[in-house]
Amino acid sequence: MFHLKCMTCGRTCSDLSVANCPHDGGVLDVRYESLDIPLRPQLPGIWCYATHLPLTDAKYIVSLGEGDTPLLPSARLGADITLPELYFKNEGLNPTGSYKDRIASVGITYLRQLGRRAWAATSSGNAGASLAAYGARAAVDGYLFTLERAPRAKIAQIMSYGPRVMSVKRLGYDPAAERATWSNIAALCDANDWLMLITARSNSPHAMEGAKTIAYEICQQLHGEAPDVVYVPVGGGGLLSSIWKGFKEWRRAGRIASLPRMVSVQPLGCDPVTQAWQAGRPIKPLDDCTSAVSGIILTSPPDGDLVLQDLRESDGWALSIPDEVTYQAQSELASGEGLFVEPAAAIVWAAIKADRRNGRLNADEKVVGILTGIGFKDSAALQRMTDDRPLPLIEANDILHIKPD
Repeated sequence: MFHLKCMTCGRTCSDLSVANCPHDGGVLDVRYESLDIPLRPQLPGIWCYATHLPLTDAKYIVSLGEGDTPLLPSARLGADITLPELYFKNEGLNPTGSYKDRIASVGITYLRQLGRRAWAATSSGNAGASLAAYGARAAVDGYLFTLERAPRAKIAQIMSYGPRVMSVKRLGYDPAAERATWSNIAALCDANDWLMLITARSNSPHAMEGAKTIAYEICQQLHGEAPDVVYVPVGGGGLLSSIWKGFKEWRRAGRIASLPRMVSVQPLGCDPVTQAWQAGRPIKPLDDCTSAVSGIILTSPPDGDLVLQDLRESDGWALSIPDEVTYQAQSELASGEGLFVEPAAAIVWAAIKADRRNGRLNADEKVVGILTGIGFKDSAALQRMTDDRPLPLIEANDILHIKPD
């Protein structure tokens, strides 16, 4: 069983359906009666961890087989920077191609537990695709409000599952538009008894519990050890905060002896978390966003202050990467590791490489990069990767004259 506790005032909330503390509006944390996390392998996907997910009855579970993604030791890139224990957690192998499937599985399951008939959310692509797929699986309606500049390939995937999709003017680069969108979605859900599913702990604490299972899996895949450092792409901030929560829960359960340092990675053109971290202050919304790295460009991250808290608690840090360096990292992961990921995922490899070269990472450290989504999510980035590569047209007999490189 579980309950909700405000991370600001510390009060326990008796109404398990609310998204924020009714006393002070603070972020609610989902807490569990037992510290132990026994596995239930008979349940599908991430629900093997059902004892530490907000589930009241297994009959409500909505799963497409999410989770259990591979933790791959680096084949070449780690050796190139003298980092022999470099691993990549490939979340692009979830059912719709991103880690957001973990969140959608818990969110749509929770929607069914509450007896709601529809969900509404905002997303640049990945969360929308996940919610739409799991919503279709559960036969519930969906309403998705997306960024004006969202990649069309991501929107096409969302539309294929059948929800209503609308783009919102200035959403994604105007803080006022972001705040108004979230506020109005909440009002829409209240008026219609729908469930708002924003992939942020400050908006959807129940659903975000799904993301912490990444930490559980990493520790299992490292045979009962935690990594030394974990790099996470940060847009809204909920992923890093949830993963950090997962590591802490796994240690409280007695399954690991230590905790990793967490690293927040953002695009240089849209990095409110990094700027706040470097200045030693709370998050301040940016006036504009000049990055094109879809999926992690938010001028006012809803969980940004939670990320700052988690970085301090874990002795971690924040850094930002220019877009052109991120695109180069995307190409390197594909050609050097066989990992085809979207730019929002590739940014962690760029950050790891930068930190190793500047001496922040030691050669003997065990490092994990969270690769959040598959490369097909961003067709423009894919085109950019291959634009300068020739595609010769040859005769069939010319094949016999091909020389090895």
